[in-house]
Amino acid sequence: MAENELAVCDECGSLFFKGSSQMMGLCPECAHVLYGYPNCPHHFQNGRCVNCYWDGSKSEYIKKHDKQEKAIMPTTEWLNKYESIKDKLACKTDLDDYFTEKVIGNMGVDVLDIGAVNFPTGTIFACDPLVELEDTPPFIQTIPAGTYPVKICVVPSEKYGDCYACVKVEVSREKPVRYELGMTGQEDLVEEPSEDEFFGFGVDTGMGCVADIQTQAAFKTYWAKRLEEDPDIDPYNDLFCDLLKENAKAHPKYQGDYGDWLNWTVPDTDSNLPIFASGSGDGYGYYPVYFGYDAKGEICAVYVRFIDIEASYKEQV
Repeated sequence: MAENELAVCDECGSLFFKGSSQMMGLCPECAHVLYGYPNCPHHFQNGRCVNCYWDGSKSEYIKKHDKQEKAIMPTTEWLNKYESIKDKLACKTDLDDYFTEKVIGNMGVDVLDIGAVNFPTGTIFACDPLVELEDTPPFIQTIPAGTYPVKICVVPSEKYGDCYACVKVEVSREKPVRYELGMTGQEDLVEEPSEDEFFGFGVDTGMGCVADIQTQAAFKTYWAKRLEEDPDIDPYNDLFCDLLKENAKAHPKYQGDYGDWLNWTVPDTDSNLPIFASGSGDGYGYYPVYFGYDAKGEICAVYVRFIDIEASYKEQV
């Protein structure tokens, strides 16, 4: 039978049944770890899975991945502490107003739709994509797997320059009634936070992103191959720089010549990565991510907040 034809996994080297994996060159185990495809329900007899014929081999890369995954799991002590303080960490501003109102405080705002983004596992992360794309741990909060619109709230200003205030992943059309701070389980909770204090991700290059861990894994694999061909390349100068410029030419609204946003798909995958300027895109910053919950207690949106519009423009007109 065709489903029992054997192939060799390009990643771990094990033999596997061709029909057991959704990827031609990978066993179901490696396809799952690297790209998020459904795994085989392994059942081992005599050293091999009877369903897919995998022998349990793991590449050095996947062994390292497994260790990192175990290391980032939050402890019970951390989770208990978080439950006791998470209300203090909630966002007091109604962030959805940034995407439904025409004016916030003294400033007019507009919404830029940068297209749909695929979140195949619903486990997501946010980071500076030019610095920490391969290493950032995901949030403990998850969203339903799916493809969702990603939008940017822009504060247009000829005087001060256009500013990206907030990014929204629109999981549903429901209205958020509370906003919970995104957490990875690695935050230091020894000292109780004060009101309006937050944890977030650091930016060194003026850019941020929010994406699925499958996209992170796909990028790691893609970039590792690029590095094999040329070890001296870097993500900005040899990848995103030209792509951002091209996108700015194709979609110039609220973008500078060098580009301020990009919805990029990792080659040969369906994993896409939305990249966007952090605030005014002027370099350094530290920014929170909030999960919006509707009246039913379900996540309806995810928000990357770069500025408090009212506070930032309070004295400006």
